[in-house]
Amino acid sequence: MGTILVNQQQEKKIKYLPCVKCGSENIDFGDCGYSSFNVAWGKCKDCKNEVKINPCSWDISTEEIVKIWNRNNDPKILRKNYQSQIEEIQKLINALPS
Repeated sequence: MGTILVNQQQEKKIKYLPCVKCGSENIDFGDCGYSSFNVAWGKCKDCKNEVKINPCSWDISTEEIVKIWNRNNDPKILRKNYQSQIEEIQKLINALPS
């Protein structure tokens, strides 16, 4: 008896964070779909805040795009990153001669 592989599409709810700049949940997620030099994005339709993923694989999933959007629009993560940057800059300032 032979077998075949069937590709089944299933719907899945993916949670995403609102735009960190304006609070909107009106976000467009997508990619160009190119086989090479693909670009993906999450873009707020209201304030145009955008997270670009460039380059990315030709088969990047919406779930992967949303994950990157969430990482770039999570105030907790952004505060931590900014605090690290502030500390590094403060070290550079302190190292300058008087």
